[in-house]
Amino acid sequence: MQDQETGTTAPARQEPRPTWIKVVAGGLGALLCAHLLATAVFVGPANAAKETLGTTLTNYMQPYFQQEWSLFAPTPISVEYSMLVRGWYDADTSTEWVDVTELEIEGNILHSVAPSRAGIVTRRLAGNMRKQYRLITSQEQATLAGNYHENAWARMEEAMKAEPEHSSDGRISYVLRLDRAMTAYATQFAWAWWGRDAGIQYVEVQIHETRAPRFDDRGDDPSVTVREFGRRPLYMYDDQDSAAFADAIGRFRS
Repeated sequence: MQDQETGTTAPARQEPRPTWIKVVAGGLGALLCAHLLATAVFVGPANAAKETLGTTLTNYMQPYFQQEWSLFAPTPISVEYSMLVRGWYDADTSTEWVDVTELEIEGNILHSVAPSRAGIVTRRLAGNMRKQYRLITSQEQATLAGNYHENAWARMEEAMKAEPEHSSDGRISYVLRLDRAMTAYATQFAWAWWGRDAGIQYVEVQIHETRAPRFDDRGDDPSVTVREFGRRPLYMYDDQDSAAFADAIGRFRS
């Protein structure tokens, strides 16, 4: 008996793609990557690459590749909040103002691929205070602008609640907690910036609101509104780490 051989069919051999297709596909892929990179640089915040490319990048992106962000943000953020701090050696002699928000952004966010959320501490604090500031009375705003060198928050609370038509007790309490938080930050900053032995006795805070012009007035300069908060005694929360705060400010400063 003869064995019957099993017949098998060899798989068909695939022809390689022509070299010119590979070259074209590679070139198109490289162009796409370059375009996406240019778009990311163009729409991103100020950075070294954007400044170096300058008008070359702008001429490439505009007008055909410019992004229309109103599609995604019908009411985009138009106000930027900043916090400024200065120290007082006595009731007559002060330091210069320091924009601590700008310091944080430049030291902790600018040119950083993965910035820490620590870089938005003062901006968030200033924004929260501004939201409450709009809701309190003009007399209560004047109280916040006053100078209180001792028993600051108890005296401010008493002054606010003494008004016939004052804000709710809860709102006044929250506003004063925010004021105390700004003072605690300013105290740590004063020690880190001018030195704990510099003789700073009081700190003072300002909030700057920088409002972008409307689209029809986009050639105008942004408007800046200053919110005044008076002098406060130095204040420190329990368990605050002054050394870590000073190290962070030192890194931002370098």
